[in-house]
Amino acid sequence: MTNQHYGCGWAPNHITGFFYPIIDNDPLRSSSLGAGINLSKGTTSAVHITPGNHTIDVKINGKQSEAEISRWIIRTFLDSYAHEEYRLDVSHTIEMPLSAGFGTSGSGALSLSLALKEAMESNISTEECYTLAHIADAENKGGLGTVMAEIAGGLEVRLAFGGPGVGKVESIPIDQNLQVIILYFGPYTTREALADKSLIEKVHTYGMTCVNDLLKKPSIENFIELSQWFVSKIEVAPKNVKNIIKKMSNKGYVCSMPLFGESVFSIQSKNDAEELSELFKEYSTVIVSAISNKGPHIC
Repeated sequence: MTNQHYGCGWAPNHITGFFYPIIDNDPLRSSSLGAGINLSKGTTSAVHITPGNHTIDVKINGKQSEAEISRWIIRTFLDSYAHEEYRLDVSHTIEMPLSAGFGTSGSGALSLSLALKEAMESNISTEECYTLAHIADAENKGGLGTVMAEIAGGLEVRLAFGGPGVGKVESIPIDQNLQVIILYFGPYTTREALADKSLIEKVHTYGMTCVNDLLKKPSIENFIELSQWFVSKIEVAPKNVKNIIKKMSNKGYVCSMPLFGESVFSIQSKNDAEELSELFKEYSTVIVSAISNKGPHIC
């Protein structure tokens, strides 16, 4: 390797509509079944490597960050694939709000793993990068199954537990002109949600039903309806989110809540997306995104 190297990776952000998890001693098997939609808004991770003593500097949207998952990936990557001492400067540019149900930890892990592979000119395979990202996300309780979902792209349904090479994910064909409309209120701590045993019991009961029902009728309309039903059954939505979902349903728009985030989302055609966006603006910040089918890749 020369004295200075650069790598860049990208991965989509993601909204989970419904799910049910399994936690295993083997982090490669800790995952979830469920379904969600991948966004064209994503995470770009840039890595600069220069000679040094394994100093790691991580910025998220220009600000210094402890970035536990990123540092875990970097240390693991260096231990396995680096034979010299380097300084690493990592810059994550994330288009969606953090800790808000948009799969930013998974997309950060995926994009960083690919960026490291490129910067270090490593022979590690792309699937090994994906596996590293999955384990990092599971080990650090960033999410369960998000990495597998983001690898698939589009509207995905997770059919078998496990990370890359173990689990199974399929994409459901959808109209590419659809848009995801999001009303964002604030963050929600996934780690706390995953630690709530009574919530997880309900998630298992109703998540399994939703996966089975989506497979019987695989469509974007059914996905949104099942997502709304799931959120109502697990009783996780804050009052303001529940009120907006009800108000929009009365106006003919089926909406749900990203898991887990204090937000409302729907998927609509362009004309309906514009109308729903105007309705959302009355309440808080509105984000509109196209749907990504590409999955993670080198920039």
